Amino acid sequence: MAYTSLEEQEINEIKSWWKENYKSLIVAVILGAGGVFGWRFWQDHQATKAQEMSAQYDQIIYAASNDTAAKNAQIDQFVQANGKTAYTVLALLDKAKSAVEKQDFSSAETALKDAVAQAPDDILASIAAIRLAEIQLQQKQFDQALSTINGIKDTSWNARKALLTGEVQLAKGDTAAAKQNFEQVLKEGSALEQQAAQVRLNNL
Repeated sequence: MAYTSLEEQEINEIKSWWKENYKSLIVAVILGAGGVFGWRFWQDHQATKAQEMSAQYDQIIYAASNDTAAKNAQIDQFVQANGKTAYTVLALLDKAKSAVEKQDFSSAETALKDAVAQAPDDILASIAAIRLAEIQLQQKQFDQALSTINGIKDTSWNARKALLTGEVQLAKGDTAAAKQNFEQVLKEGSALEQQAAQVRLNNL
């Protein structure tokens, strides 16, 4: 089948364009392929790093040792080495838990403040902040506790925030504000949160 003059012109234009641009296209394809391989390498690297971090975390947290000071030193080294990661926050939460078990609320508060600062997302930051506010309430640091609660950004914690805020306000002697927060929990909270709020309302 013979080409028409228009088709021949289009073919000639394509050939001409290819002659002028094929080198650039080849480079682009190579770079594109390199990007894919680079991305896969980065993903593999991140996966390997996460596995190593998980192993280090398990070794520190689950090691059969009663030496709290040595364990805390290992946690501090782990936190310093791994920065803002989920494992860092989990390690700091474990450190805080151990401190609470020994009634060392000051050390627990410090660990939880570090956990909030190191959290890579709002969810982990919120968990650490809730526990921090509970410790501050335990130490009768009412204004600090309220400030910590107000700093929680994840809206899924609104009912828990209201419940804890009510507890702080009740401890401060502000019964009216506490009641308002407990009533909010009855509207927004889970079954367990509502039950806890109702108990507190019944005792007002």
